[in-house]
Amino acid sequence: MLVPGCKTWICCLTLAVLVVSVRHADGSAGPSGPNVLEIEMAPLPLVMPGVWDGQQSTFPPSNAVNVEKSGHDHTQTGAEEKEEGAPLGMDLQKLEERRKKRGAWGMRRHAATVEATAYRLAGLGRPLAGWKKHNSKNQLTGALMSVLKELHTEKNRLLDAEQNTKGKNEEEEEEDDDDDEDDDDEEEEEEEEEEEEEEEEVWGEGQEEEEEEEEEEEEEEGTEVPSNMTLAGFNSSLPEACQPTNGIISCRGMGLAYLPNISDLEVTQLDLSENNISHVAPAALSGLPRLETLDLGSNTLVDESLGPDALTNLTSLRRLILDGNQITMVPAVLPPSLVELKMNRNALNALDPHSFTGLGNLVSLELRDNSLDDSTVSPSAFEALESVQELYLDGNRLHSIPWGLPNTVQVLGLSNNLLEGVSTEALSGCIHLKKLDLSRNQLRDEAIASKAWIKLTALESLDLSFNHLGSIPENLPRSLLHLTIQHNTLRHIPGFSFRHLRPGLRTLRLSHNALGDKGVAHVSFVGAYRSLTELHLDDNGLTVVPRSIRQFKNLQALRLDGNHIRTVKRWALCPPRNAGSSLTSLHLENNLLREDRLPPRAFSCLPDPQGLVLQPQRAPTPDLL
Repeated sequence: MLVPGCKTWICCLTLAVLVVSVRHADGSAGPSGPNVLEIEMAPLPLVMPGVWDGQQSTFPPSNAVNVEKSGHDHTQTGAEEKEEGAPLGMDLQKLEERRKKRGAWGMRRHAATVEATAYRLAGLGRPLAGWKKHNSKNQLTGALMSVLKELHTEKNRLLDAEQNTKGKNEEEEEEDDDDDEDDDDEEEEEEEEEEEEEEEEVWGEGQEEEEEEEEEEEEEEGTEVPSNMTLAGFNSSLPEACQPTNGIISCRGMGLAYLPNISDLEVTQLDLSENNISHVAPAALSGLPRLETLDLGSNTLVDESLGPDALTNLTSLRRLILDGNQITMVPAVLPPSLVELKMNRNALNALDPHSFTGLGNLVSLELRDNSLDDSTVSPSAFEALESVQELYLDGNRLHSIPWGLPNTVQVLGLSNNLLEGVSTEALSGCIHLKKLDLSRNQLRDEAIASKAWIKLTALESLDLSFNHLGSIPENLPRSLLHLTIQHNTLRHIPGFSFRHLRPGLRTLRLSHNALGDKGVAHVSFVGAYRSLTELHLDDNGLTVVPRSIRQFKNLQALRLDGNHIRTVKRWALCPPRNAGSSLTSLHLENNLLREDRLPPRAFSCLPDPQGLVLQPQRAPTPDLL
């Protein structure tokens, strides 16, 4: 809908057309050319007072081409009227008659034409709804201001002239003007309705765009990573039974064939063991920045499964379990934060100087049940392990103790190898070693150097079980507390073997040997009578309880089962002078004892009868009669 200011401007243009026509008719004024009307327009923007949406509207500069075209049309109209040669009065009368004939429809059409021409002159095809208020005032500048002022003056002159000639038709004109105003009002209402419809369409399109944007935003929000949830899509790849619970995800034995991309800021433990995972993608674990424990044991991983970037993002990882796979070498790039690394039951066949580079924080290293041998373990393989305290090399193919073991190691496991002896230099650098396991090898007495243990000043536990030893090794470490030599071929315990031990031996396990009655003498346990708390002599072919047993002051557990003992003497276990005996557990089963022949107070020193085990007993065989 047009506003009053615009109507004034359009009326001025309409009057300008009339003035030009009149001037052409009486020859008093006219353009320099026959058919050209030239109006110079200032390059400044045209500011018109008007409000379509409650604000002042600003129009761009006029279009000179449209001005010339419009002017040319009006010039032709004036020329046609000039050719008639009629005086000014008659022209006005004819124009008046034409106007009356056109009626209301003609007036609307003429007004629409003039309005369209005005907008073309302003450089507009139609009113622009929604133009915002311009800061400039309602002023016309330049040549256009001059033209409009001239048109305004000419309009006033023509109105005065018309008042003298149209006195008789004033009433009719007023009626026509009323009709015109009514028509104009109707037209304005129609235009308002059209503009409202257009605005509704624009608003509707805007609403649709906003709804689409909202839907897109909702979709984007749906794909964002919550602080304590798995990524959308990644959660669906995990079975329901292994969803996060208190920072732990356990997918053990779920039959997973691949490692899904998991993202959860709160997860600290992830168990993916006992599946069929064969590859770890770099992005699979990148969404677990707080992960501390990762268990990939018992899968189908090979060397290529763990690329250089597979675990680098796990900067908080402390425990990595790769047991039970098919890996042949230590992965090239592991997180420096690792404290524990388990690679048991793989196919490791070599340890080179670069195998553990960057793992200076590693405390525990387990390489059990692999294929390492003397020729494939470099003497400098463990140099990078500056903090390692536990090293397990059990179940490999080592014939000798590897050289270059870390001097920080406190627990060393070398069981179930092919070790044949222990040299003086083999363990000389392990000054902090506390526990040494050499069980299940092929050690013999003559292959163990007499000073093999002399540098092990911190050793507390030594396991030599399942070897081929016939005697207690010499020069045992002074700090030794626990000695296990089960399942060997021991035939005697040399006297004073434990005399130098301080504070003294606490547990001595000699089960499944061949000591017999002669192999255990009174001097065999000298140095351990006050410190020993546990003694195992089961399955050694004994026929009587050794007399040295009643000398122990603090013995709590004694195993004599599986021998050939036929009787227990009255004071063999509970002498009258040792009233405060500490013995709480006694095993005598699987012997040849008969309860009806046992002395009544043979076990009186046991405070709890449940600590005595007598049944079952073996039936005597011909070779034992």
